[in-house]
Amino acid sequence: MGFTIPSGGPQGAPFVDGASASTEVCLATGGTPPMYTLTTFPVPGANDEDAAQDVVGKLTVEQNASLAAGLMQMEPIPAPSELQALTAVAAAHPAVTLDRDALQALLSGVTHPHEVLDQLTHPDTMAAQLASARGNSRKNSKSPLPVVSHLGRLNRLTTDMCYAGAVRSPLHQMPGLKVLPVNPRFLARLQHAFTKGRVTDPAIEGSMPGQLEIRLPAQADLQDMIVKTVEHHLLDYDWSDSIARTGIQEPLVGMAMRVHYDDGRTELIVVIIDGQSRLVSAWRNTLGINGRKLTADEARSYAQQIAGRMFAHDALAAARKTVNGALRTAATHSWTAHEVLLLHSHVAPVNLVLGTFTRTGEPCEATQWFTEFLTQIHLRTRSWGGGSDKEKAVADALSAAVRAKELSKDEAAALSGRLHGPAFTNATRLPFHPAFARAALFEAVLSAGAGPHIRAAIAEYLSLDPNDRTFPRKLLEIVAIFATRFLRSEEKTVFPQMVHTWADGGAITRQMWARITEGKDAFTLTRLKSEQLGLPPGEAAKAAVEDLRKRAERDDPTARDELAVLGGDALIVAEALTRDRGSKEDLISTKPQDRKTPYRSKPPSIVAALRATTAGRLMLGEALADWVAKVPGQPEDFSRGFVVPKIETPDGGTPRIVQSYGLTQRATEWDIFDTAYPGLSSSRRSTIEARQKAARAAKNGSKNENESATLKTLQTDVSRVQLTIEKILGSSNPPRFAEAADREHLQQLLWKLSVEVRDIPVDVPPPSGDPYAAPREGE
Repeated sequence: MGFTIPSGGPQGAPFVDGASASTEVCLATGGTPPMYTLTTFPVPGANDEDAAQDVVGKLTVEQNASLAAGLMQMEPIPAPSELQALTAVAAAHPAVTLDRDALQALLSGVTHPHEVLDQLTHPDTMAAQLASARGNSRKNSKSPLPVVSHLGRLNRLTTDMCYAGAVRSPLHQMPGLKVLPVNPRFLARLQHAFTKGRVTDPAIEGSMPGQLEIRLPAQADLQDMIVKTVEHHLLDYDWSDSIARTGIQEPLVGMAMRVHYDDGRTELIVVIIDGQSRLVSAWRNTLGINGRKLTADEARSYAQQIAGRMFAHDALAAARKTVNGALRTAATHSWTAHEVLLLHSHVAPVNLVLGTFTRTGEPCEATQWFTEFLTQIHLRTRSWGGGSDKEKAVADALSAAVRAKELSKDEAAALSGRLHGPAFTNATRLPFHPAFARAALFEAVLSAGAGPHIRAAIAEYLSLDPNDRTFPRKLLEIVAIFATRFLRSEEKTVFPQMVHTWADGGAITRQMWARITEGKDAFTLTRLKSEQLGLPPGEAAKAAVEDLRKRAERDDPTARDELAVLGGDALIVAEALTRDRGSKEDLISTKPQDRKTPYRSKPPSIVAALRATTAGRLMLGEALADWVAKVPGQPEDFSRGFVVPKIETPDGGTPRIVQSYGLTQRATEWDIFDTAYPGLSSSRRSTIEARQKAARAAKNGSKNENESATLKTLQTDVSRVQLTIEKILGSSNPPRFAEAADREHLQQLLWKLSVEVRDIPVDVPPPSGDPYAAPREGE
């Protein structure tokens, strides 16, 4: 089908010279004469001539300096016949995946055809550049980065797993560009939420690389959706004043979209997927609305006029005539506010998507790039600096593991949050649930196979030293930011508390880190059996958790590690377990205090202690089971929709869940620390008890010096002295003693202390067995 356009003149009446108008429009769009005409769109009213026509006055020096880039040097817009060469060359290029109709529709508004032609880059070249140029954050790289193409400079069009083959039209004609029928912020939230499996009406599709699709009952539905989107932007956004002064600075992003109707007909339109508020604000200036605040009725009326203009059959022909007339006047006479406002309201930089590809250079579905792009610009984590860079670092690292053949493309897609339902399960052999998706991501990063490639790629992208002792903490923080994509919903999009907790160690215990240094997997998730792959996600997750808890109680170390990660993450996501802070510790109180803990401990130590006891495993297992039972579900808040239960253990009895009036009592962080206490090492418990006694004695005014002085305190203080000396010696610019005598005095003090340590008595261990028995052979 060709690029279909509505009929009727600016006032809704048919043109007398219909043949010539139709011929010019078909040339402008590069299509064939339309098979049918649209009559349902509102056309401009009788009194909505461009308000810019009456603006007069010479430009000041400041106004000259604020013109849109390239405007004063702009050449007249070429006729449609002059764009045929551009279309022919672009159609044959490997970076273009669109059919000829869609390509002609996109390029019909181009004003600088020669600059557009120069930007096309082969997908293999782009894949090599994306693999080698890992962003601008490599501060210490000694090797220069490869020369990046025009396309490579369009950073916003590169997503986690894809990029858009696009060209930048420097001053593209805005009339003829339509807003996306669905609000992109709403669409991004809907499509990227982990519960994407629900039915949406309408849904943006697009299996063809570079081209979107939408299915609607009739043309009236498209009209209503366009008008509603324009109305939304008229009421909520207004950049008209800035556009009038300086034009649109940030490029819009345009894509071809084919609309399918129930009667079998199709229509091809060009939609703006990023920059809709800027496009509508430019129309504010054209219609003379400017910065005036509109009522709901006024916004609806103007939205209908703007939609009518967007679909007017002579939109591009009229725009070309208006722009060229303004350029001719400015060249022969002088630039005035009339030409400036008129041109700023009719032309703007636009990035035109001609194809969509994976980061390895293969064509990919348009919706895959489209969804990732909307998520990137609307749903990125912004509670801490660099969230987007860190997410992209993990995405690049997953691609590196795919290139190293340590991960399949489907596995990488699942770990990136782009596969849902059965597709996720088939790729990972895990239940489709945030708990398992997040754990699978950490499993891959800390594995012996794909892990080294992922960790090295993350370190390279963000200029981190993998051998630095702070790298594990930074790595967990980066992966935790990326893993928030499995939790985001319409109600909640950022999780700073959860990220901080994972940056403090999360649920990865000391024993797990030790395995990584030995070249082993930190932990392993149990995959579903073949007969379980076809189960509904909820049933599969429930069965997996039940089996895991049974194996953990049979003293299976692998199952206990798996429970520690899954259950520990449940505690972290519920914000029942948070990062270690000195302000949380309350050594004096004997009863639970709000937002306090009875002692200090890192999250991994608490998770390891819970793993070691029956009561702790009950808490981890119940929290995980409740998470699986209630999420996804209602309410759609993945961090508050489930309960971490309070556990109590009667003297000599079996641990049980505390209930009040038949409801499970939610555990506080104090309760979690209490449950974990028996699982701590005996030396750790002795230290906590000593500190608690000292703190309570100090409060009561009867401090006992002998009680507060312990060997553990001495060992800790000496270790701190040793660490301080090591830091000084390892510093690139170490501090210096003022005089040699000061250093000698410190050495003598340390020597004196080492001598006095020998005076501390040592317990003689009691003999075992018969002390008078003769020693056995070999002793």
